[in-house]
Amino acid sequence: MPGKVFYATLVAGAVFIVIGAASSIYSGIPRDVSLDYVVGPGQIDIITPEMNEGGVADLTLSGSSYEVAITDPDGRDLLLERGNSTFNYELTAQRPGEYRFIVNNTGTADLVITGHAETKSSALGLTGALMLVVTGVIVLGLGLRFRKN
Repeated sequence: MPGKVFYATLVAGAVFIVIGAASSIYSGIPRDVSLDYVVGPGQIDIITPEMNEGGVADLTLSGSSYEVAITDPDGRDLLLERGNSTFNYELTAQRPGEYRFIVNNTGTADLVITGHAETKSSALGLTGALMLVVTGVIVLGLGLRFRKN
């Protein structure tokens, strides 16, 4: 009759596989993420949402003078703007990939960033999920070694 270690490793392996499979499915689905942040004077914030074609990002700045640069996944400049008051920009992704929002606080007061972006996990996030599946298979294999014949 198999012992406790056998059952514990089988359960642990199955849990790893289930969590890894769910995470790998979830990693490709865009989610709406808040961009709320405060950038201190003289500091820069770089926001890099991984967006699908048609995904939307909305960025609002207030509180200080600023410089904003937005580039598409191919590195082309979509926007470069400087200002001293409120800034609002809505981006609809024309192609899938990582967009870059570079926000530079050029003033002497805090710059408040608000907004949201539809983003999904990067390839690294998918790799982590698949590593959980592989770990689960290895733990299941080890568990089978603990089975008494």
